[in-house]
Amino acid sequence: MNTNLCKAAVALALLACIPAYAVDEPVKVNANIEAAFKKYDVNHDGYLSKKELKERRDLLRVFSDADADHDSKLDLDEYTAAELALHQAKAKRFVEDEVITAKVKAAMLNDPDIKSLDVSVETYRGHVLLSGFVEDDNQVRKAARIASGVRGVVSVKNALIVKI
Repeated sequence: MNTNLCKAAVALALLACIPAYAVDEPVKVNANIEAAFKKYDVNHDGYLSKKELKERRDLLRVFSDADADHDSKLDLDEYTAAELALHQAKAKRFVEDEVITAKVKAAMLNDPDIKSLDVSVETYRGHVLLSGFVEDDNQVRKAARIASGVRGVVSVKNALIVKI
């Protein structure tokens, strides 16, 4: 495999994501966070309980980690940290998927038997979907084998169609 091509593809995928998810500066509480906090704070005590967040299963999963003072409720700063943690996890998954997609495409580009420009690759949480049109059954099987061999791939759904 051409490692320079693979590295370039990975670098481009990462660079495309950085501006949208950069979090190096301290997080400022904005109007949207405050509005959401007030919406969930149904008893208006300035804190969010697990009961008040029952509709937000994603927040309930990080509740204990976000509850810095371990008082079983979240203040505005803790809620903001929880939302940030959720967004960071989502960004991380997105970047990981884009890296996998780039690696699969690079591996296919390096294979002379596959017309990789005819193959679309999509990735969600490590699950790869191959689609498009190829010349024969050998290309269908080889594309799946190549994708399966990429580190980080959980499964491959092969929806490639042989041209008639």
